[in-house]
Amino acid sequence: MNREKIYFAIGLGAGILLTGLFLLYFAPRYETTQVDKTLIKQDRWSGDSWQYVGNKWQKIVDVQRDWKKIDQALLNALHIQSPGIERNEALAILRLKAPDLEVLTDDELLERIKYVYSKEIMVTLYLRSFMEAEKRKNGGE
Repeated sequence: MNREKIYFAIGLGAGILLTGLFLLYFAPRYETTQVDKTLIKQDRWSGDSWQYVGNKWQKIVDVQRDWKKIDQALLNALHIQSPGIERNEALAILRLKAPDLEVLTDDELLERIKYVYSKEIMVTLYLRSFMEAEKRKNGGE
């Protein structure tokens, strides 16, 4: 019985030692960096952050914003009318022409349109610029 207790104690001690070494060297909790003369400390386990101000650490507060309300205020400030009716009608017609889009909500469909359309514009602009540069390079030789 004493032999089992000794093995248990050795295993428990080794486990505690290995856990402590792992947490100390391989998984440090806090990471401190300097950004624009401001010292920032981040808790890598919870994601909380602090900045060093006035010889003490002050927590950086994560702000949750109501983006829909802010977007609507921005649309009003920029005098852009909300295209709700035309948009809904256009999305309905689009879904009729492409039945695979029926599974998406309006917001998901609008996000995908934004992604695909902007990607195509950016790729086309880049390739056009690349081809013009190649023509200038080949024409200049």
